[in-house]
Amino acid sequence: MLTGRGEQLAKLVDEFSRCLSGNAGVVVLQGPAGFGKTAILAKFARQLEQHRAVVLRITGNPGEREVPLAALRQLLHDPALPAPEHAPLRAALGVRTPAGAAAPDATATAETPSGERAFCLALHNLAARVPVVVLVDDAQHVDAPTLRHLLATARSVRTDPLLLVLTETAHERHRDPALRTLFLQHPNLLRLFLRPLRPNDVAEVLGETFGAAEAHRRAPSWHTVSGGNPLLLRALLEDHHTAAAQGRAPTPAEPQVGEAFIAAVRSILRRSDPIAEDLVKGLSVLGRAASPELLSLMLDVSRGTVTRGVQALNAIGLMDGCALRHPLVQTTLLDELAPQGRAALHRRAAEQLRRAGGSGLTVAEHLLAAGSSTSFEPWAVDVLRCAAEHVLAGDVPLAVRYLELACAACADPAQRVEIRLRLAAVLLRLDPSAVETHLMEPLALLDSDRLPESCAGPLARLLLALGRVEEARRTLHHFGGAGKDDPGTADVRGILDTALIGSTPTTPACGSAAPAVTLPGPTPARPVRNEPTALVAEGSLQLLALTEATFEPAVTALSALARGNRCAAEIEARWQLLTGEARGWQTPGWRTILAMIRGEISLSQGNLHKAVEYAADSLEGVTEEIGSVFAAGAIATQILAYTAMGRLNAAARQLSRPVRDSVFRSVYGLKYLRARGHYYLATGRAHAALGEFLTAGRLARQWHVDQPVLLPWNMDAAEAWLRIGEREPAERLIRRQLDETGSSRIRGTALRLHAGLGEPALRPRTLTLAVAELERSGDRLELARALADLGRAHRALGEFSRAGAITDQAWRLAKECGADALCEAIRPGRLKAHEQSRADDNESSPISRLSDSEIRVAALAARGSTNREIAAELYITVSTVEQHLTRVYRKLNIRGRRQLVMDLGVDRLPMASGIA
Repeated sequence: MLTGRGEQLAKLVDEFSRCLSGNAGVVVLQGPAGFGKTAILAKFARQLEQHRAVVLRITGNPGEREVPLAALRQLLHDPALPAPEHAPLRAALGVRTPAGAAAPDATATAETPSGERAFCLALHNLAARVPVVVLVDDAQHVDAPTLRHLLATARSVRTDPLLLVLTETAHERHRDPALRTLFLQHPNLLRLFLRPLRPNDVAEVLGETFGAAEAHRRAPSWHTVSGGNPLLLRALLEDHHTAAAQGRAPTPAEPQVGEAFIAAVRSILRRSDPIAEDLVKGLSVLGRAASPELLSLMLDVSRGTVTRGVQALNAIGLMDGCALRHPLVQTTLLDELAPQGRAALHRRAAEQLRRAGGSGLTVAEHLLAAGSSTSFEPWAVDVLRCAAEHVLAGDVPLAVRYLELACAACADPAQRVEIRLRLAAVLLRLDPSAVETHLMEPLALLDSDRLPESCAGPLARLLLALGRVEEARRTLHHFGGAGKDDPGTADVRGILDTALIGSTPTTPACGSAAPAVTLPGPTPARPVRNEPTALVAEGSLQLLALTEATFEPAVTALSALARGNRCAAEIEARWQLLTGEARGWQTPGWRTILAMIRGEISLSQGNLHKAVEYAADSLEGVTEEIGSVFAAGAIATQILAYTAMGRLNAAARQLSRPVRDSVFRSVYGLKYLRARGHYYLATGRAHAALGEFLTAGRLARQWHVDQPVLLPWNMDAAEAWLRIGEREPAERLIRRQLDETGSSRIRGTALRLHAGLGEPALRPRTLTLAVAELERSGDRLELARALADLGRAHRALGEFSRAGAITDQAWRLAKECGADALCEAIRPGRLKAHEQSRADDNESSPISRLSDSEIRVAALAARGSTNREIAAELYITVSTVEQHLTRVYRKLNIRGRRQLVMDLGVDRLPMASGIA
């Protein structure tokens, strides 16, 4: 590739022509590495063949630069050297003949003046018969004795047809500057300089591949990347062809930088001054912050050396100003550095940038690149902490990395625990489960009375976020009133108080009124209390913009709003608002927590499918499920939902997940105990369920979080006692709950359970009060249970019409909740009837001809029930039963019940239930 080099080649030819007229000459061809000096020599040598000149070649080798006459002895192996000249040159160079005899002139040694004269004489005798051209490539790597022999020849043989052409790499230091100066003082010296290719030259080279028009369009970008260096340009073309052959379509204008380009860069650096490679590495480390001053300090070399190196790299085409032309060069060379060497460079870069007043973020980037294995001075910890806070709003993972390194580099225990707590708070945004391991050290310091007072608030806040309420309270109490004046500690105290409020206001759900409730019987009337918790929570959610400081209050306010009997649509709107803001902050950890809270809220509203869905979303954001309190909370929600659905196998699978004992130090562990208890209750293990509920209650009292709205263990235990048949302890729990709580949900549940203890005649009234409370609470599943009990109470009193309507309403509500188990308990077989009916429709079975009411009557008749029993079961008259059976017989073309059983089979008929 000699594009753009025609002028230099033509001057070489002219110089040879002048040499033929009896003027021996010296040409020095100078240019950066990769600029085509060797290619020009090769082309020139081919052109000399027509003149029958003897062309002798010498190539400098850095490894032989210290070996005297090593380069000159290459002539003895040059096939262009005529045979008669071998012996004189061998003698001049002190080389024995092949036969082993001594050289003819034994007194002449190679490095003495007599040796130089012998060499000059040998070339003079050769040039007297034929033109001689000696080509010396990479003269900067040629040993000094060889250069002195050549110089002596050039100065002594001035009228012979002898041309000496030397190439040297620009900007490289010469080991013998005086000797080089003597060369440059030759009277017939011609100096030629190679310049970078121009954009038009680049277009000419590209034209062979792309065509003239496309080549001119691409030329500017290819010129920019290659810097006009022919070797780099050729490498870019090679990468382009490789990409095309592999089916990777290069961009229309930008060159494809690949392995060939990087290999060319390595080759250039190997052939350049050693400082060049060090400078490129330094530039790769410093990046945009690079300057000659910083490079000089970082590499511990003089400013002048750096300046010369930068000039050389600019001339080569690797740099543009004080920056590398292509980022791939930077990343590749950094990757090739040994880890320890790369870390050392980054550490020195950080130190020098800090001393030079560089950006703190840039200094932090180098500290991070240096890694935790590097020892840092105390100032580095402060830089990393400041950098973490600066990037937190836009890059949470990077902030985590800064804080992790600061924690590892900090030697002061008090400062390290502060950093660790800050790291844990930031990690809460990414992965809540990762927070827990970082609290072990602060808690150990708290136990040994060595925790700094300034850490009390942050530690308590994190413990509260993990549901470890008792430990959060203990942390605050440990410092007594010392932390009351600290805004952070006071803020946590406020969150703790709000989170543990046990009563909720009577603000009606979606605007309905909430009258005082009077329990029939000896329990005194107790008005529902009017705490403003939900109103405060609503105001908080309207005012709060989601930030790290407001996240915990926002979550607490959302939970309080749900406990405050707000309607589902209102809660959903608030939750969507918070989730949207969390998504905008790019904080998956916050979204994980919000999903878990939303699952709990959905469960409290009776939306079982949504509860499972949100809990699953929350679990996806937890990397360490085993031992994670957040995972335990989400799993508890799924267990409760699956149990209510009647999907006991699914609930059992959730219970089979490993859970560490540490989980049971948090309120999420209490919720897990409650969920396990309900599973035991659903599977007929009432005593085991009671044990779980009582354990949860004991821990709640011990931690001072015994609030029914948070954990209704009293009602759970009362139900378990009733299942066991122990009325007295159940009644004590129920009455205490009615006396102490103002929550509509808890009062409604308590009233429902209390009704079962009273006389049948009093049950409808008590259950009506329970239904009214639960309608205000927004808990549709518990409302369905109360309606089902109310229907049974009316049925027991013989009020079949009212009982049927209420029971049907309870069934529909349970079905909407997804509580299939409750549906089956309310109307045994009704779900199967619907499913069988749909399946039989598809199969065109005889049952498909019957209506739902007819199927229910036929099912009971087939199982042997009398017409009166069927009427009582389905809350219809005997006459209606007879009419349904008549239509069933006609549609199925049968005569009676016996044929109904024989033709269809009891197993093919679904269980009857529902209003006929």
